This record gives sequence, structure tokens and C-alpha cells, in this order.
Amino acid sequence: MSTMDTEFIIRTLFKAHESGNYVIGPSYLAEELEIPKSTAQKILLRLSELGYGFYIEKKGFILSEHGLREGKKILRKHRLLECLLEDLGLDKSEICEEASKIDLALGDGLERLIEERYGKRERCPCGKPIPSF
Repeated sequence: MSTMDTEFIIRTLFKAHESGNYVIGPSYLAEELEIPKSTAQKILLRLSELGYGFYIEKKGFILSEHGLREGKKILRKHRLLECLLEDLGLDKSEICEEASKIDLALGDGLERLIEERYGKRERCPCGKPIPSF
């Protein structure tokens, strides 16, 4: 699993956690990623091995402190990027989708500039809270 794939999956799991779904089963991940349930289960087991959470048989996956921290970091970058896209004049209905296409590919330098400009914001253009540390 590449770093970008891992970040994409962690972002998906953290969004579920953020909406109150603290135990994420393979069925949920399979549906979100449009992959077979068996593949989703393997992914969750691998993330557990990497320390992002704990996989409990017949229950699901729970993000660990490390997983929550990484999820916050990834989602913060995504939502700050949404702020930039809004300032560039992108239609609000397209902001989240466009940010999702590029957020995981941002280099450290651009990420730092976006953080400097928008880091004090508390909410993204969609009104969702921007995680802080």
C-alpha cells in the first residue's frame, strides 16, 4: 500500500470517526472505496499492523491515537486547501471534490504556504470544522 493510498484510507476512516462511526467494519470501507469486502478487511488488518488502529474480529476497526493524529493532519490539509480553492473562485459545489483530487499530492512547501495563509481558520467553506493540533 503506497503512502498516498494509506493517507486516502486514513482520511476516509477519520471522516467516519468524525461523524460518530467509531468502529468501522469492512463493509463500510468496501462501500466507500468501491472495493470487495475481503479487500477492505485486508486493508484494515494491514492498517492495524502499521499502528493506525486496532482490528477487532467481527466488530471492525478502531483508530488508535496515532491513527487519529494522522487523520486530523490529513483532513486539516484537505480543508485548508478548500479555503484556498474558494479564494481562487472555484464554485462551492466543486471545492471538496477538487480538493480531494490534489490534497494528498501536495508537497511540503505548498502545504506550509497554505497553512501560513489559512491556518487560523476554524471552518472550511462547507462549514465543517478544520481540525487543530
